[in-house]
Amino acid sequence: MEIEILKTEKEHERKFLLDFKISVREKKYEDSTQALSSPVASKIFGFPWTESITVGSNFVSVVKQDWVDWEVLEEPLSGLIKEHFEDKKDDIEENPEMENKSVSKLESPEAEKIQKLIENEINPSLASHGGFVTLHSVENNNVYLEMGGGCQGCSMSYMTLKEGIEGAIKSVVPSIQQVIDVTNHSEGATPFYE
Repeated sequence: MEIEILKTEKEHERKFLLDFKISVREKKYEDSTQALSSPVASKIFGFPWTESITVGSNFVSVVKQDWVDWEVLEEPLSGLIKEHFEDKKDDIEENPEMENKSVSKLESPEAEKIQKLIENEINPSLASHGGFVTLHSVENNNVYLEMGGGCQGCSMSYMTLKEGIEGAIKSVVPSIQQVIDVTNHSEGATPFYE
């Protein structure tokens, strides 16, 4: 497998061109929660320097923040993308159509408080380890979370969820009984931090 690294008109962007098809559509991801549907984009957003990612038919385009240089990032990022696709078989789809989630499960006052906690405290803390969580739903006094980035497939994810996240959520919304992980950890590629 060959990956060609191309410069673009934008100084902070690099395009990683693959020699096979990875998607039937092109999609731009502006943050880690948008990128949950794309395994490769989700993995790259585990790094705090990522600004945005575009996944196309045969390329992954990454825009970095200006505090880190491409000389440091190009080769490791190319290696990460190569590793991600090495074990993939035919019919790869990195931009799957997302089914509409029931909005009502995220519209309660409890869900709003939990979402605010995730955005302001939990995800900034997890970002230092390349991970993040997304609120999937709040139903019957249970919170359903999806873990991404370095948390997906990480051996410490259960401890992080039960020892840290669940306690923080219960302190904000005492009626919550438990926090349930709905992540498919077997889909996670090698985590960044173990």
